[in-house]
Amino acid sequence: MIVNRVCFKCGSSLFVSDRSLGGKMVCSRCGSSLFKNKPSSFLTRKKLIFLAIGIAIFIIIFG
Repeated sequence: MIVNRVCFKCGSSLFVSDRSLGGKMVCSRCGSSLFKNKPSSFLTRKKLIFLAIGIAIFIIIFG
């Protein structure tokens, strides 16, 4: 299973294993070792759909 991670500082998803740090994964752009999980595109699309429905209902009720 592949976990989609991005660098916490620069947002890059390119990582390398740094041999001088004992194989610790670091960002290839900025050298940071801080990562966060990339949000699933399905969840973000789902949130956008609910937001659009909410705005449409608001416009219908108060418009």
